[in-house]
Amino acid sequence: MGFIARSCLAVLASSATGFVLSPSSHFVAVKHGEQRDEQSVHWVFTTDCSAYMFNQGNQMLTSANYVNQSGEFTWIVYGCERDEQKEAFKKIAHPRAKAWHMAETQLVNPTTGEPYQDFQASNRPVSVAAWWKATQPKEDAIAILDPDMTWMRRVRLVDAPPSKHSQGPWETFAAKPKQGSGARYGQGCIPSRWSDEQMKSVCGVGAEADNCVQLKTDYASCSTSYSSGPPWILNHDDAEEVYGTWLDTAVKTHEVYPELLAEQVSYGVAQMKYKINNNLEAFWFLSSPGSEQPWDAVNAVDFDPCAARAPPPADLDLPPLFHACSTFNIPYIEDQGFRLHKDHIHKDILDCDAPLLHYPPLDALEHYCPVENSVEWRNTWSVCTYTNLVNFHVGTWKKQFCEKPNLEPSFSYPPHSMGALNEDSWLTKTFRRGGWADVDYTIGRGGK
Repeated sequence: MGFIARSCLAVLASSATGFVLSPSSHFVAVKHGEQRDEQSVHWVFTTDCSAYMFNQGNQMLTSANYVNQSGEFTWIVYGCERDEQKEAFKKIAHPRAKAWHMAETQLVNPTTGEPYQDFQASNRPVSVAAWWKATQPKEDAIAILDPDMTWMRRVRLVDAPPSKHSQGPWETFAAKPKQGSGARYGQGCIPSRWSDEQMKSVCGVGAEADNCVQLKTDYASCSTSYSSGPPWILNHDDAEEVYGTWLDTAVKTHEVYPELLAEQVSYGVAQMKYKINNNLEAFWFLSSPGSEQPWDAVNAVDFDPCAARAPPPADLDLPPLFHACSTFNIPYIEDQGFRLHKDHIHKDILDCDAPLLHYPPLDALEHYCPVENSVEWRNTWSVCTYTNLVNFHVGTWKKQFCEKPNLEPSFSYPPHSMGALNEDSWLTKTFRRGGWADVDYTIGRGGK
């Protein structure tokens, strides 16, 4: 018999405004080369210069601080040109986070030397390479996140993580030389679809090309090690090789595989060139109601997000990140404004006068009990959890930077992309809208 969601049996006693956990003391950053039980890590993510991304990045950093995630954080901002835009990125509700700005860059085909059209997330390899070269971070590991990830639980990178999950910080593999770590995604081994000639055109000549051809032949092994995505965690000793060639690899990958995930696939290919394999785990995040996600762990904990109206307690045995890359809905009230995607949220939600999101009914999750771990239950759990995460961390940001923050959860989002509620808000005047429906949106600039 599997787990029955305990939230169906007993609703947590909590106020409508939620609760706040008292985080433990922060860990002191460890410099490269020193030995500690927990690997030192520098977390980095890339966005464009839009209100859409300004909201996501601030939510992610505020949540990282809330769960007391150790490590330094750098927000690489691509394409901000005006002083007031760069000034806005000083408003970060995380004491160990900072923004690093990079101007837009024309991509170049490394084979022909001709200009190359930007593509989905192509701003990431060019930005990370420039940041790495300019700052030379000293931590033992560099971890690349997606900006639409929100922290639910702290992570510790250790040499020998336990085989069974438990409460408290989640422990996963530290990154070692020639042995990365990170999240396993479902795309499989894309290079196995390519001919040897195509593989060599992406990887170059000599030993690097030979490594790529060799590693793509065993589909199972290739998928286990290279079907990856953020968080990508790389040992400091391997960063120069991977980040130094990632952009050229991404462009060449896109030529062979001009699909949405070309940039994501190219990261694994850049590792293949130097025989850097990975410990990949699917437990890193929740991103969809699909069965491949770690929903059994969610179903096992005693937490009802619809009733709690607060982030999950950070010591629960849940995946550490909520990855808002899907559309979620509450089926029985979907037509009442409970179909939620990150692009449905008003782009000026961080404006002091803008309201927070409306909450689903307190008993929404109970409508799908005692059905165990159904798709409807997962969707409902996701809508409630994402709403809670947005409201809590946006509210935290507003309390720090607004004299009179509007914390009323009254905004009923539409079932489609939207812009700002107030076209005169400072966010609207400072940034372009951003998001998939932005008429000024260029995919490469948009990141995710």
